[in-house]
Amino acid sequence: MKKKQPVRILLVLLCMTMLCSIPVYAAETRASDRIYRSAVSLSPKSNGDLSVYFSVQGTGKMEVIGASSVEIQRNTIFGWVTEYTFTTNNAPEIQAKDKFQHSATLTYTPLFTGVEYRTVAMIYVKDAAGTSTQQLTSRTMQTENQNQILNSF
Repeated sequence: MKKKQPVRILLVLLCMTMLCSIPVYAAETRASDRIYRSAVSLSPKSNGDLSVYFSVQGTGKMEVIGASSVEIQRNTIFGWVTEYTFTTNNAPEIQAKDKFQHSATLTYTPLFTGVEYRTVAMIYVKDAAGTSTQQLTSRTMQTENQNQILNSF
């Protein structure tokens, strides 16, 4: 009888530990004080170009909303290298003024074929109280080799 007592105590302690260790997850309902929702994607076009799409929705009407930059990055043996950067200087459509939300589609002709590309967008919103930024990275995609494109005709 005395041997069963330690086993029972151990089982009770194990049950108590399992009941007390309920996982708790905390998630923000929005990206920041000013950014409600945002997204970025990269997809191939039929002519071999890359299509970049991003969108951002503010928590209210923003003085400025969009992206401060959108980078096209190529995967190399040394890691990700920025091949081109869209900014408001060369692509003013990446930002809008006095809006609740903004989206843009950009087109880029890659310098290399048969390699992986991704997009990194720096989302930017500004209102009277301040600014918020958020960095978004798209999924990677492989560009087609020239041989693959020529063989498809």
